[in-house]
Amino acid sequence: MIFRKSTIEGRRQVSIKRSQALLRMDAFFEPGVPFYVNRVSESFDMLEHSHEFVELTYVSEGSGVHYIGGEAWPAEQGSLFLIPVGLSHVFRPKTPRKDRQLVVYNCIFPADYLRELEAAFPRDREVFAAFLEPDMPWLEIKDQSGEYHALFRELYREYAGRSPGWLLLLTSLLVRVLTGLYRHRLQLDPPAVRRQGSLTINESIAYMERHFASDLRLGELAAQASLSPRHFSRLFTRQTGMSFTAYLQGIRMDAACRMLIESDGSVSEIAARAGYSDLKFFHRLFKQKTGLTPRQYRQRWKG
Repeated sequence: MIFRKSTIEGRRQVSIKRSQALLRMDAFFEPGVPFYVNRVSESFDMLEHSHEFVELTYVSEGSGVHYIGGEAWPAEQGSLFLIPVGLSHVFRPKTPRKDRQLVVYNCIFPADYLRELEAAFPRDREVFAAFLEPDMPWLEIKDQSGEYHALFRELYREYAGRSPGWLLLLTSLLVRVLTGLYRHRLQLDPPAVRRQGSLTINESIAYMERHFASDLRLGELAAQASLSPRHFSRLFTRQTGMSFTAYLQGIRMDAACRMLIESDGSVSEIAARAGYSDLKFFHRLFKQKTGLTPRQYRQRWKG
């Protein structure tokens, strides 16, 4: 999967100003139907536009350029794009020749529908929450196996045919596409997607191990990793099995235990060196984690 942000090398910045349009939901959605699916040939007539909904676009035939978020990116057969709400974009075919058209499938849905899917599948809510982040970037993947082409063909057939159960099938197909995008996103190669100087999750953990006594904040580490706090927290928990706060407290408690055994410093000094300025909170947390007060712990384990 290719994860696109404006800092990635290799793209061409687009500086020409274009007329832009806003595509509104009421122009596409029928009452009670949270989807719109079509298959179109892109032309040079379409204005660059943003929209009030999330768009999935699959390039079925031909090639061209996708102007998106101020960048120009190749649009080739097998390219699948996710375009967030409000992001300006437009497709242009490589050539105006009728026998070499740029043909795409579009599947659009309101962002609120992702919230409905979160509620419907609480155990897998992170799949849908990932596409609701405020700083969600546009995404592209290359469909090497043709799996997504088959899914989009079926999406289009079901939407156009309206056979019994078509809304249920559309939901299941969309969930399959979104789950695939989510899995690809989790498998990203960090060096290929993070800004120069940013931290990976493993590097963030190592940083916490070295600087546990400082005022560490999830938001600041997330910024260093070029991630939103929500996405950083999700990846951190996936990597460690613990929340950011629980992991940090574990590091600090381990350090405090070592210092109680290996040094003669006072409890207040050790609490400060472990990163706790509130001595009462330190005592309460230490007792909660070890079952002993700091003094009892030192008496039991110090040789």
